[in-house]
Amino acid sequence: MSKPMFAVDEKFVAFYDGSKPREASVFGFKEVGGRLHYQIRFTGFSSFYDDTIPVGEESGKMIKGTMKDFKRSQKEAVQAAKSRLSTGPSTSAGSSAGLLEPTPIVGFNWPPLLKKVIALDHHRIHQHFEHQLPCIFTVDKIMEEYLGHFATLPEVTDDGPTNTVLIKKNLAMVKRMFNAVLRNFLLYKPERFGYNDLLKEKAKENKVEYQCVSQLPDLPASELFGLAHLLRLFANFPQQLKNLNLNNAVINRTIESLQGFMDFLEENREKYWQEDCGYVTLPSYIRRQLSNNGM
Repeated sequence: MSKPMFAVDEKFVAFYDGSKPREASVFGFKEVGGRLHYQIRFTGFSSFYDDTIPVGEESGKMIKGTMKDFKRSQKEAVQAAKSRLSTGPSTSAGSSAGLLEPTPIVGFNWPPLLKKVIALDHHRIHQHFEHQLPCIFTVDKIMEEYLGHFATLPEVTDDGPTNTVLIKKNLAMVKRMFNAVLRNFLLYKPERFGYNDLLKEKAKENKVEYQCVSQLPDLPASELFGLAHLLRLFANFPQQLKNLNLNNAVINRTIESLQGFMDFLEENREKYWQEDCGYVTLPSYIRRQLSNNGM
């Protein structure tokens, strides 16, 4: 006859109905059909749900330790499995299939001065100003200058070989994303009226007919807007990449490759953006002030 592995009042994790783990304890023993059984009670449940498990059949049904211990051991097992997988063959840089999903996603290491740009720009826009378009240094121009700077870097740095192809590919992706989401996600409410007026002007020049503002064709935002709006995109960049159904490994690799671009933006912040220039008073604010003055 098998000896019991669990004592009375001992807590353990039981797999209820053979699948769902629940914390339980042994409250006694009894013989059923001439065989010794554990009498178990699930933590937080009444005696109505009491169960019995034959002594000698603990494997797969009763695990020593509390639920907290069980979850910790499961987490450690998963981490160990991931560690083993990470030493296996790597996949191609651009593919998201088969890559390990590191968690959590590692975002940009934001330079403090760029955070300040976002805050000050937000303040200016909500003080009845908007950007004068096109900006002197548009997103296209900034990216062009960065690629010129990148070309001067040594082919191999302390961090490993530079990858011109990868950075060009990722900058092109950023540009496409910027152009796609600016109108609906990157403009503050006070800016939308001015942008819509600009779209109307362009539609009139090109003799484009439309019934409502939503039908106006977009303009290439990267040819109009500059650093401040680009940083608004980067503020939520990991989620934007997640929306493209990329896995965490590809997202982290993309962000890592663009960190040098972020550092470049910080180094050239005063060139690409200044709080006291590049803004004009909102036309809607001017009209409202004139109306209030009876003009």
